[in-house]
Amino acid sequence: MSHQLRRRDRLTAQSLRELATGDVDLIWHREYYPPEQCDSALPRVVRAAEEATFLLTKEFTSVGTSMGEVANGGESVHRYLDTAEATTRLIRHDVFGGQQSPTDLIRLNLDELWPHGATVARYEARMMLPGVLRRMTPGGRGRPHIDRRQIPLLDTYRLQRRLGVNIYLEVPAPGDGGEIDFWGRLSDEEFVALKTDPFDYGIEPERVGPPYDTVLPGKGDLVMFEAGRMHGVREVRKGCRTSAACFVGVRSASDPLLVFA
Repeated sequence: MSHQLRRRDRLTAQSLRELATGDVDLIWHREYYPPEQCDSALPRVVRAAEEATFLLTKEFTSVGTSMGEVANGGESVHRYLDTAEATTRLIRHDVFGGQQSPTDLIRLNLDELWPHGATVARYEARMMLPGVLRRMTPGGRGRPHIDRRQIPLLDTYRLQRRLGVNIYLEVPAPGDGGEIDFWGRLSDEEFVALKTDPFDYGIEPERVGPPYDTVLPGKGDLVMFEAGRMHGVREVRKGCRTSAACFVGVRSASDPLLVFA
């Protein structure tokens, strides 16, 4: 039996609905964000990443306190909420000033494609961060993990699915790493049971066996997938891997989608 993921090659109202209901596993829309706009913004993205103070892992840098840092609650939640508006302004006006940012583009498209629209998620009436920028330099990687639905900031929404969204601004050459590996879906409880450290975001690849499927995105590509499916990024051996990222929370078909990062 093949474990290859069921794919769609364009983000449309139909493919979004299929991904939200689990009828497909992956949307891989090539050159969703114009490559020339990737090139234009990249120097400013690199500068912002070099100045960032990401706390979750040394395996990559992130512009913005991400949802991964607050998954276990605690004081990091206050930092996440306190910095969300400033990070959004930084990405929109300083990094992508003069052009639409990838995370603004995807949010507008989701709002237009989903029958009940899309909105930025909130916690106790405060805006969550709608997007981050991530950068992996040589040696960087993302160990296999899932992005959990059941965390303090998201509990009140009772999400049915959490979708991962990545738009690639810079990618290593083929053969130089940075591929996305996918395994099967896990519940939050199953994933936590696999971890040796409850505060570590991921696990070592040798513990999960060969991936079911692998994607090597190109510059400007959009990749959307069920974030409850275990996924990871292979080590970048040469070049850099830079992306704009967010999550999409799915509730019922009659609720707006939720955007957060």
